[in-house]
Amino acid sequence: MITVGIYIKNLFTLEYDRVELFADEKISVTSSIQNINDIGKTYTDFSQTFTVPATKNNNKIFKHWYENSLDTQFSTLVKADAYIELDTIPFRSGKIQLESCDIKENNVQSYSITFIGNLGNLKDKFAGKFLKDLPTADYDILYTADIVKEKVVSTATSADVMFPLISSNRYWNYDSAIDPTNNISNTLYPIRYNELFPAVRLKTVFNIIEDEFNVNLQGTTENPSTFLTDARFINAYLYLKNAETFVFKSSSNLITWDVKTTPANYYNINLSNETWQSTYTAKGSEYIEFINQSISISVTATVAGLPYDIILYKNGVELISQSFVSVTSPVLTGLAGSYINQNTGFNTFDTYSISIVANASITFDAELILETTFLEGYEPDFPYYPIYAVITDTATKTTNQTTPAAKLPINSYFPEIKIEDFFAGVLKMFNLTCFSSDGINYTIDTLESYYNLGDIIDLTKYIKSDVTNLTRVKTYKKINFLYEKSESLVNVGFLSNNGIDYGNLLFPTNNDGEEYSIKLPFEDLNFNNLKDKLQVGYALKSDGITKYIPKPIILYDYNPEILTSLTGTTFYFSNALSGNGTAHTSYKAFGQELLTGGITYSLNFPDQQSTLTNEVVVNSLYQTYYSNYISNIFNYRARLIKVSAILPISVLTSLKLNNRVIIRDKRYIINSFTTDLTTGEASFELLTDLRTL
Repeated sequence: MITVGIYIKNLFTLEYDRVELFADEKISVTSSIQNINDIGKTYTDFSQTFTVPATKNNNKIFKHWYENSLDTQFSTLVKADAYIELDTIPFRSGKIQLESCDIKENNVQSYSITFIGNLGNLKDKFAGKFLKDLPTADYDILYTADIVKEKVVSTATSADVMFPLISSNRYWNYDSAIDPTNNISNTLYPIRYNELFPAVRLKTVFNIIEDEFNVNLQGTTENPSTFLTDARFINAYLYLKNAETFVFKSSSNLITWDVKTTPANYYNINLSNETWQSTYTAKGSEYIEFINQSISISVTATVAGLPYDIILYKNGVELISQSFVSVTSPVLTGLAGSYINQNTGFNTFDTYSISIVANASITFDAELILETTFLEGYEPDFPYYPIYAVITDTATKTTNQTTPAAKLPINSYFPEIKIEDFFAGVLKMFNLTCFSSDGINYTIDTLESYYNLGDIIDLTKYIKSDVTNLTRVKTYKKINFLYEKSESLVNVGFLSNNGIDYGNLLFPTNNDGEEYSIKLPFEDLNFNNLKDKLQVGYALKSDGITKYIPKPIILYDYNPEILTSLTGTTFYFSNALSGNGTAHTSYKAFGQELLTGGITYSLNFPDQQSTLTNEVVVNSLYQTYYSNYISNIFNYRARLIKVSAILPISVLTSLKLNNRVIIRDKRYIINSFTTDLTTGEASFELLTDLRTL
């Protein structure tokens, strides 16, 4: 009999408390990383729900959860960190979910709990947040017309943020007599810098996620995330478009205050360098009731005519934003609708601050006036009018404050998608697996690389008997590899001409069964080759005029180290809002193909003709990341077997899901296995491994 230890983290002491178990309770954990019954998903460890006794120790751990009148409780809204030991040897780490408890005759009898592996822990960390919720200040870039132009036509080596040639405003054409005003081969109608939305490396987005959730996605020394350093990942970009037309939104800068008045009476504004809190202590009946607080501000700039926004925040959340134009003399301006009143809830713990946002650097002084209205009392004579008192506080910035150079805030342009959906979409796109032994360090790699790194172990001597359940592999008559449908005029034209959406693959298996779909949460934008290798995209509908906001788009930087040269082709680009453009015969080409190491890779699922080179790209998503796995599943010799084994602790605690298992004279990969932790009995579901080592 194996001694099982289950430990749950105490959020107050940060120590792990050991849970007391029933002597005869069966505890089993199922492990799977990629399951042929649902090949589009990545799995994790999970246990069947099991019960633990309501002992004094366990009641303390679960904080008497059965009694909901207690102020300090064990939360069932979030899972608790936990780990499992077998005979004191670490087995799995993850989370414990408290499911329920049983009460008999008013006495608690037991708790039901479930163990979930670390991949589920990662999803919990994301907590339903969207990409736009991520703080990106450390990755925001300076934004000027010259910088945009440089990233389009001058920078040979690509940076973390680039500007692909994708139009959201007009139908760019080349040498067109039908639509001359959109002819970018004419110096009068160049591509203008402010037409372009940015794109950010997928790797940078992963870095931002790491920073926000205190995780490491690069793996460990023993198990590094090799794909995250591969050119096929590093040169993939997320297109940042969440509006129909690009509008520069500079990063905001909090106004710091250096002088404030102290009003009389019993009301006081507690002002720090950047924030303030309003407090009021009534004495007697002097002030009966808080009514509201209005806010006015004046900004005196050293240069007039510069546009800027003022944003009021409450507890870090934007309350209101208004636009102004700088002047060189004080003009007090109320922030319309920016007041605190009884309806919104006056709370002395609320913190307020004001930011200034400007696309050009502004040097300014500022004055902030807070007028707080209280109900002082009532006129004693008929008709009993209320009497109000108004108390004024003033804060000023008497020394010049200069906003830094305008930066492009990446999170202001993130497409509308949850972090967990984005993350899962990237895993599906490249058929990646993700695993962790500690819930902090996660290894991400292609499924084939993961299996190739696994050791081959012979389990023959541990098999319980010669009885083996041998079944056929679940088959599908067709596997569909799909992107979200695109409204782009080029994509619509491709569908009309080919009867299938661009980038999709409907893979027939010549087998019986149902259809199965692996669908990405991304849109696959088909680019248009205007001439030679001048490739552009359109976020425009089929009329060439109507703008639209696409689903998230993943792009490749075609040649990361050099500009793409044009032969006998010239287009014009301008770093100004008007006037002629300058001629260019090379640029940074973005699309669905990447050239690296002399090999071209595609973000399309099928082998498809490149719009840039007109060559058929055979290193598609399917061929590169899925074909070997799918071929192994649907090989006519493939079998799915179920066997049971009694494993010693040394094997049980070291067995990994990428181990190749030898049983008698055949080799298998692990589809899943379930372990009874108390007996060491493991029930395996194995798939014949027909790969060539």
